[in-house]
Amino acid sequence: MEVTYQNDSGASITIRQLKPIFLRRLEGVGRIRNSINTFKAPEQDGAFYISSSLDMRNITIEGQIISPSVEVSFDYRRHLLRIFTPKQRGTLIYRNRQISCIVEEAGVSQGNIARAPAFFISLLCPSPFFEELNSIREELASWQGNFTFPLEIISPPGIELGIRQPSQLIDIENIGDVPCGCEIVFRATGTLTNPELMNMDTGEFVRINATMTAGEEYRIFTHFATKRVVRVVAGAETNAFPLLDTGSTFLQLSVGNNLLRYDAATFMDLLEVSIFYRPLYLTA
Repeated sequence: MEVTYQNDSGASITIRQLKPIFLRRLEGVGRIRNSINTFKAPEQDGAFYISSSLDMRNITIEGQIISPSVEVSFDYRRHLLRIFTPKQRGTLIYRNRQISCIVEEAGVSQGNIARAPAFFISLLCPSPFFEELNSIREELASWQGNFTFPLEIISPPGIELGIRQPSQLIDIENIGDVPCGCEIVFRATGTLTNPELMNMDTGEFVRINATMTAGEEYRIFTHFATKRVVRVVAGAETNAFPLLDTGSTFLQLSVGNNLLRYDAATFMDLLEVSIFYRPLYLTA
């Protein structure tokens, strides 16, 4: 059993069941609380169910600092508290999954020759979901390279340097426990208009009402509480939210299979579409 915590400054620490910072207990990674809203009418038996939502997750880490001297223990104590600073947000990694959190409480008891100092860390996770360490990338429309070495060009007929994906459809599987947001990237290899991505199962779509030129990108972020649309040209980002079609929906990937289709009003073959997402889990 081990956990790794990294704060926003990049400083990190790994705590495991080994000296000198010994992990004794880890709680909150395997359970979650659901808040249920109900309405009860006069003289009603039971109640009406209205809605429910998951509470924030609280993770606690307990252990001891085991070292050959009090002076060395004090150095480890200072190192531990410097990384678990409540002034910065951080990320906890456990069993190859991660969760964003902030330090609610961090303390180390006073030790002596006869007793190793104990520590207690309480982390509050505003979003209760664990997620994959790395984003999964799916290509809906792109060119697959066909240029390899050793190279032999026979003339005629010559050689194909790339192959365009023939289908407008792709089936993306969300292996997580709940629906998740994603990053949709429209990339132009030439001049085209009004790029679009549609969920064929629900009929929902996201569309940019604009003319794109070669090298231009639009990135749509559909994650809860961080929704935004940006235009990228030569590495420079600008806000493109006003160009989003009013009928658009910030698409979420449902649990299981999601059938998606890309399109454009003109010159669809000059459009490349990529999707980046991280499945979300109820437990680590």
